[in-house]
Amino acid sequence: MSTPEVFFRETIDLNRYSNSVALKYVVNYNEIILNAAKQLRAIDQRQVTEIAKGGARIIAPQTRKRLRAIIKQSKDSLDTWWLRSAIDMGTEMQGVAELQSEFIQNELKKVTASGNVPINSVAISDKYAESVIMTDPSQVNIFTDKAFTEDNFKQFGSGKFKLTAQQGASITLPNGNTVRKAFRGIAESSAQRLDLAVRSGVFAGETLDQISRRLIGRLDFDKLQKANVKQIALAGGELTKLANHQIQTIVRTSVNQVTNQASQAVYAANKKVSPKYEYVATLDSRTSAICQRLDGQTFDYNNGPTPPQHFNCRSTTVPVVDFDGLQKKYPNLEKPPATQFDTRPSATGRVPQGTTYGNWLLNQDRKLQTKTLGSEGKVRIFKKLAKSEGSGQAALRKMIRNDGTAISLARLKQLYGKPTVAKRKPTVVAPKPKAVVGTAVASDFIKSKPLKKLTEKELLADLKEFREYDRKIQISRGIKNPSTGPIDAKIERLEQGLSIERAIDKNSPMYNDYLFWKQGFNKKPDRVKNVQALKDRTDLVKGADGENLLVYRGVSNDKWSDEFKGIGKTGDHYYVGNGIYGNGSYAASRNIHGTKAMVKQGNKNAYDLAENYTSSYGSTVTAAEKKKRITAFGIKKGANLKTWEKGASTKSLKGAHAFPDSDWYRQTFKKWEDETIAKATKLTGYKVNTVGEACSILGIDGYQVPLPLVDEVGDKLVHWNMDYWVILNRSAIVVSDTVGL
Repeated sequence: MSTPEVFFRETIDLNRYSNSVALKYVVNYNEIILNAAKQLRAIDQRQVTEIAKGGARIIAPQTRKRLRAIIKQSKDSLDTWWLRSAIDMGTEMQGVAELQSEFIQNELKKVTASGNVPINSVAISDKYAESVIMTDPSQVNIFTDKAFTEDNFKQFGSGKFKLTAQQGASITLPNGNTVRKAFRGIAESSAQRLDLAVRSGVFAGETLDQISRRLIGRLDFDKLQKANVKQIALAGGELTKLANHQIQTIVRTSVNQVTNQASQAVYAANKKVSPKYEYVATLDSRTSAICQRLDGQTFDYNNGPTPPQHFNCRSTTVPVVDFDGLQKKYPNLEKPPATQFDTRPSATGRVPQGTTYGNWLLNQDRKLQTKTLGSEGKVRIFKKLAKSEGSGQAALRKMIRNDGTAISLARLKQLYGKPTVAKRKPTVVAPKPKAVVGTAVASDFIKSKPLKKLTEKELLADLKEFREYDRKIQISRGIKNPSTGPIDAKIERLEQGLSIERAIDKNSPMYNDYLFWKQGFNKKPDRVKNVQALKDRTDLVKGADGENLLVYRGVSNDKWSDEFKGIGKTGDHYYVGNGIYGNGSYAASRNIHGTKAMVKQGNKNAYDLAENYTSSYGSTVTAAEKKKRITAFGIKKGANLKTWEKGASTKSLKGAHAFPDSDWYRQTFKKWEDETIAKATKLTGYKVNTVGEACSILGIDGYQVPLPLVDEVGDKLVHWNMDYWVILNRSAIVVSDTVGL
């Protein structure tokens, strides 16, 4: 049997169906997050913080209680959401499996109708799809002893083949999870991220409106019901964009999984009609390497790969009908004319139905070939192999391993020789620092410089390299299934031929992790034993008082403190925080312009502020735990820092500080933010979210955020003597193993 048009149309219809199902769960999820944001904005901002003794800002008790209630309510709602979604998915997949079984049966009947060939049907048990969604296959001893074929047809007393609950339990998502676990994972991670985002935002000085806007992006209730999944994802913020993509991926992959399983069951039940099946991939540049390799191959039932081979897999299978063999038993059977099924769709127009992925690619222009294979060097080897092997598909299979991973260009040259090519003027690409897991070196101070403008091709290669680095980093942190969705989205846009300005736009901006990797900012810092050793160093930034500037950073987890210092298995990873003054690592010091008389109090204020960050809402932290979670460090003299003039003084108090509602912030700091972001965007073409990312692009290692020397709180003067610092280049600092004043 050839691959009739009806199978391709059905694949498109299933994709549309997947989107409609995903939309239900996406809308329900986003309503929960929107409601949390709505409640946050309803809190009177004036009641968020109070000033404690010593000048530290703390969350007001009544506000703390209300924030905990909002977070608890959201967690409970998310728990209900994932369970209801998983149950509903069971119902949806039950219907999909039944319809797919009927569809394949009808298509087999159509092509064999002239010979009156009997077609065995396949029933779907009531518990089949529920088991697909809800049951961990490791809990079911199902690994079938006998192949599900026509040979054991009679064991089904009903006269029908039947997909059972146990067979459903043997189906899992490509990462080994069930749909139930996947939905639960989204709910749990969302609840944790909501808690962290609110806590860190409040302590960083963000307003609740700013926090809620960061969480939801441009989403609102009125537009939610009218938008599709893609529009909702693009409009979303920190808590919605990634989750929306994950939900759609789970649904789309599950539909592909269940429909292909149902199809395979019908094929196997009619093995005498169709002894093999053909793997069919989509002919466009987005098709994965594994599906490219498998396209056009035929396999025996129960003895070959079936879609989905990965998340968001768009491949399918079709039966290979043995017309010649059937005609011996059913002489009236007529083979359908080839003209009825002689083409298949592709990204560049219709092609003959027997065209494999490799042969299709061989006939495309160099730009699409390069986009698909990843480099012009691979294109040259692909064409060389196609000539020697006799087909583009045979060439492709030599360039892709059995496990679906593409062989590197260097290895291809070793295996098949370097193809001859006309000499071209070499392209000079600026060398970039390597940052491989396990190799970050302390004391290797990266002298930062502004990034250079890259071509789309250079950036694409960069992001692919960074993606592999990021995956390794996530694995080192104990994440079994690394997520690289934001990176993948940018790679996909560039592979589609979009410009940098369109690929890295406001909906998919550049972010610090890549920029830090590119600049080498994730190198480990120098370490000393204690604070006294910091004070004794001669290579650190000093304040106006002539003494080394001590900077304090507090976090709510011991592991995060060690990670920042470069200690332990995850010490090579440099986590980038976020806040109102730009993305980076937030810390506090005494005022850099302060006098000698202010040193002691200023250091204490900075230490106390860092200490405020060592606990979560309502949690109790011992004095020993607090010390573990605080890092004391100094900044190297050679660092490229942005600092400010003295700013506030006892003579000029009103509005002369960096609080978001101050005149100084709006007129001076905010103006600098906007100008810096504009410079970075013009230099690289990247859209960036914050001044921290912009400074990373421009080669700035860190910047000072001056808090007031003296502030008015009611009718009292509060002596802060303190600055915030946003640190970008970790190699520019020296950390102490212990803390103190």
